Amino acid sequence: MGSHPRLAVQTAQPRWSHRDPVEGEPPFPPGSPDRAAWDAATRIARDRLRDMDAGIARAARVTLDPVVYRTQLFDLAVGRFTIWTARGLAAISTEQACRDYMRWVGRYVEHWLTYVAETCPTVAGVEELGRRLRALAAQRCHEARRGLGHAATSAEP
Repeated sequence: MGSHPRLAVQTAQPRWSHRDPVEGEPPFPPGSPDRAAWDAATRIARDRLRDMDAGIARAARVTLDPVVYRTQLFDLAVGRFTIWTARGLAAISTEQACRDYMRWVGRYVEHWLTYVAETCPTVAGVEELGRRLRALAAQRCHEARRGLGHAATSAEP
């Protein structure tokens, strides 16, 4: 994504918190149009995260029911994934950025699945989360290609 694709592609750290999955500096030089788009999209992402957490605070249930807990957990992961992948779409202005974004999204899916397995080892049905995240990743890649005028037949993440 942008002028530092290795940084952006390699950093895709899932988080339950609001911390950014792209670690370090933004993957665009200060003053560039892509950096301005990235920074604006980051502000929007953080607002959406706060809104999401407010909704969770109103609706979440403290429960020992493993099905309810898993549903809440997976909805949180998908919500975080949705928000941060939308941010990445905002700064796709070149073919290379599109390819980098698609690789990043694929890596982000895999990192989420590993993260959930490691942080919540007793939660069953992680394959359901994988299906949900992969479907969203495919949608995001389609949006990225469409944003550059590509046909939907390009490689998936």
